[in-house]
Amino acid sequence: MGTYEIPRDTKGEGRLFYIFSTKALIYTVAGILIGWVFKWVLGLFGSAIPQISKVMSWIGIILIIVFGLIGFVIGTFKVPTTDKFEITRKAGGLKIDKVLWESFKFRVKRTKYYVYDTNELVREEIRKENKERKENEEKEEKIRNDKMAQNAKNRRGYITNGR
Repeated sequence: MGTYEIPRDTKGEGRLFYIFSTKALIYTVAGILIGWVFKWVLGLFGSAIPQISKVMSWIGIILIIVFGLIGFVIGTFKVPTTDKFEITRKAGGLKIDKVLWESFKFRVKRTKYYVYDTNELVREEIRKENKERKENEEKEEKIRNDKMAQNAKNRRGYITNGR
């Protein structure tokens, strides 16, 4: 008698350490580098004015931590799905980095224009419906005329009393 392994759902086990993914690490490091650049610029101001150099150094460290956290959040989390805001209604469930990238691409290209004039859409829909209804009526009229012509052709001559 052979062994039989019972299948089990292991999807949740891999998701436990999802926050330590390579993508999250890359975005976190990018955020830390951006924070480091700000710390360097603040350090230049601090070296120009020696009285505020320690304050600038602390502000720079705080900026490194904040930008690192922002990078981590962008690389890890998804946009929540709620109906309160338009952006969360349309982009709910998508990864934040994907939303930011698509927004950036849209703003750079500027070749697509979306016009949401509902009045024009309603008018266009009514025109289509009227056109379809008119075409259907013409088809029905043609079928009716063809049937009457066929019936007239197939009629036998009846003798009437002249009434």
